[in-house]
Amino acid sequence: MLSATGWPRYNRITKASAAQDKGKAEVGKVTEMIQSSFADRCIISCGMLHPELTHLVQAGFLNPRRLLFTPPGLHALPEKLEEHLLERLAQARELCADHEIIVVYGKKCHVSTDEPLKRVDTILAEAGRGIVRVQGEYGYDMLAGLEERQEISGGRQDKILWFTPAWLKSWKTIFQKYFAWDEADANANFPGFYDKIIVLDSLGIADEYMEQHPEDILDLFDWTGLEVEFCPIALDRFRHLLTEALSPVGAGMAVRSS
Repeated sequence: MLSATGWPRYNRITKASAAQDKGKAEVGKVTEMIQSSFADRCIISCGMLHPELTHLVQAGFLNPRRLLFTPPGLHALPEKLEEHLLERLAQARELCADHEIIVVYGKKCHVSTDEPLKRVDTILAEAGRGIVRVQGEYGYDMLAGLEERQEISGGRQDKILWFTPAWLKSWKTIFQKYFAWDEADANANFPGFYDKIIVLDSLGIADEYMEQHPEDILDLFDWTGLEVEFCPIALDRFRHLLTEALSPVGAGMAVRSS
């Protein structure tokens, strides 16, 4: 991990093995089949996962008929989240039937005090039949599951403020604009509740930030009072969840209201 306060501190997590090499070969064999499966799909995602999904397109894993994004951070504005999600669904329907639409949003990304029972699945179920949601609690949960986050955090995953690369670019908009927090609000909500910020880095952005944009990390540290670390991860879980969304089982789970 890289620490903004231990300037800089590297602790790369490496788990190279023969099993990994075999896994890479197997991935190569099925890539063409997976591509053909995504070719007739439209994907709608929260902008928080824009970098990862764009990477998967550039790497040849995804070739959807259409890839659409809502603005990042709309979990802070649930009414706007629903509005933008429905707009993207209308755009996706220009090219895809409902059962060909995959939504990359966490189960708990829509939480409203005005409508406490409404979730992303509720919105999708009301919008159409057969729309598939990638299974995950939050966007970061799609990148690193609970077990991996527990391992990364030393068993303290609930005390970590989990970031993705898009969070690094959007945190001011979310906290300072959407939530309208000032430094006093930040001081009341971060220190004491969280140990640190960990950026789930599947794209190798750590060196870029530490060498070219250190002021961005220090700004985040100064405002939240939390140490910022980068943890390299693979996108295996995300690829698996996306592939799972192609199956009938995934489709059956997608529109459950909860």
